[in-house]
Amino acid sequence: MRPSFGVKVTTPPIPVDKLKNEMLWAAQKGYGDKSNGDLSKFPDMQAIQVRNSSKDVNHLNTFSFEISKAKKRIFIIDAYFFNPDKDKEPKQSRLDKIKNWFYNDSMDARDIRILTSCNNKDSIINDDINKQFDELAEMINVDRTASNKCQINIQFTLLTHFNYIHDRFAVIDDELWHFGATVGGFHSQVSAVTRGWDAEKHGAIEFFELAWQGDTIIGKKNNDN
Repeated sequence: MRPSFGVKVTTPPIPVDKLKNEMLWAAQKGYGDKSNGDLSKFPDMQAIQVRNSSKDVNHLNTFSFEISKAKKRIFIIDAYFFNPDKDKEPKQSRLDKIKNWFYNDSMDARDIRILTSCNNKDSIINDDINKQFDELAEMINVDRTASNKCQINIQFTLLTHFNYIHDRFAVIDDELWHFGATVGGFHSQVSAVTRGWDAEKHGAIEFFELAWQGDTIIGKKNNDN
């Protein structure tokens, strides 16, 4: 039996079609209008207040479900991905929820990369996050063949080596997601997510590689001139 790192991922009974443009909002239990608990329209005042005052903010179930069945890649760009809203939940609780997304039998992606930054620049916290995700990769790979091993790589260099990005993005296989706030929809304030964009067509994969290399590639280009 797979261990649970926190709140289990709630998955919709019917997968959302790939590359179908959609705007979504994460919602607290009982305030969504979709079968998986997410919202397809702006929340009303009661839903806003309940979510904003909660100490356990729900993530976007549609996003975690798509991660659970990724086949090739999962790329995330979010400077504050591992940092919960102030006083909303412990940092480890956020980590456990994120780790739960990846630890399931249907996720086959091999290239998992997270480009972020540790808000307090604490190398001890960075090392602990890396350690936890290294252990997660080991557990995932126990059930995989040698040719299908996954790698989970995290870089905390977004604000120091590529400080040009305001929004948050994710790529799951060939689909681009755009987040108004935290990737995964954790933010307690009103924040929309759009999905269904062709990652290749919009240059998302190339852009992620550029951001991942950061000042290294910028320096190389400057030296070539």
